[in-house]
Amino acid sequence: MIKYSAKLERLNRSAFPVAVRQTLNDAAFMTKQLVPRIAAQKFTTRQKNFFRAFSIVQKAQGFNVNGMVAVTGIDATKGSEVADGLEQQEIGGTIVGRKLIPHDMGRISGSYSKKVKTKNRFRNINIATARNRKPGSKHVLIKKGSGGTVFEVKRLKTKTKLTPLYVYRRTKKSSVQKRPFMAPSAMLARSKMPMFYMKHAERQFKKALM
Repeated sequence: MIKYSAKLERLNRSAFPVAVRQTLNDAAFMTKQLVPRIAAQKFTTRQKNFFRAFSIVQKAQGFNVNGMVAVTGIDATKGSEVADGLEQQEIGGTIVGRKLIPHDMGRISGSYSKKVKTKNRFRNINIATARNRKPGSKHVLIKKGSGGTVFEVKRLKTKTKLTPLYVYRRTKKSSVQKRPFMAPSAMLARSKMPMFYMKHAERQFKKALM
């Protein structure tokens, strides 16, 4: 790589900075491309493009090699609460979620990896409690200690069937251990940078010969 750099610097003023800039940008975009694959190894992803949508690249610019930087990060413009949660997953910390956590029985096919059934989403259920009874409601929250469960109530001919839909907790905060997905993606992309650099250096050499 040193040999390539010395030759580039002798070509013209822009050849070396352009090769460096394009190398950094290639690494940043490869990091973004790798994020969904790395995240899938650590998280249950119910929305196929979730991690790709929340990953953003800020490209390297200009010709000052010493100040050149390309960044891959989490896009807070897509939703600040989700972005903050992803950041805490990356480094570890406390995330703010909901008091009601979907139970597997409320999901499609009763599977943890599936989305909540449409009929079981918050906007479609009317939850009754001991203090707030709602005549005709088919959903009830039964509390026990610091937690509880939201059940769907079905009255059959000979019995009443209770199906758990949500787990209740008194706090919205949860402590999470770090499960990095951005840093491992960046490390893999970094290992490809010599290849990227040689590709862009060769391109500058060919351009000079035209």
